[in-house]
Amino acid sequence: MIKPVSVRLQKRITETGGLAPNGQPLFRVMRGADRFTWIGGKWTHYDANGNACGSHIGVERVLKYPEAKDRYIFEMWMAPEITEEEWNRQFTEWIDGQKVQTLGPYPENGEYELIRVIERVHVDQKTGNVLRKEFVPLTETLCDALVQTAKLNRELPARHRVLAAQERREREEKAKEERQIQMIEDMQRPEWARNPHVIIPDMKEIAQYG
Repeated sequence: MIKPVSVRLQKRITETGGLAPNGQPLFRVMRGADRFTWIGGKWTHYDANGNACGSHIGVERVLKYPEAKDRYIFEMWMAPEITEEEWNRQFTEWIDGQKVQTLGPYPENGEYELIRVIERVHVDQKTGNVLRKEFVPLTETLCDALVQTAKLNRELPARHRVLAAQERREREEKAKEERQIQMIEDMQRPEWARNPHVIIPDMKEIAQYG
């Protein structure tokens, strides 16, 4: 059984990664077995022999990453992406006449989302198939690397937006300059050369009708 994340390591992650807008750590590491979420729906009850023996409708607290319950998980705080009204509209269902929030209550203070399951994955180099996955213990070096990589990836979209804005401004300035140059050239041309509806005869026609 893996150990809970030490206070010292979480403090280090917080100091390196910073705080979210709500004052909580932006990043955190915890055991998959300790990470729960809310799921609403119709739940079946089973007896000691595994036989169905009833059901109920409601919201239950369940493991968020059941496939990683024996691993450490690395998460980042995320602000709500939709309003509470949209959340209720999208994630509310009627089951057997009962209203249920399928993803639990609205996360008004944001929510932590998975960045990485901390494990070592062995892959077949020829086929690309996963051969096996191994448990990886937490260390200060590993925590530092996780935070630094996550911060870099988090900043990349912002950098891309800045670069895209710079490129757009450069294109607009270039187009503006080209329009100004065109206007100057048009001003310097004779009237007949500026009028696109005037057809200038070539030398053959001049010789024929001259």
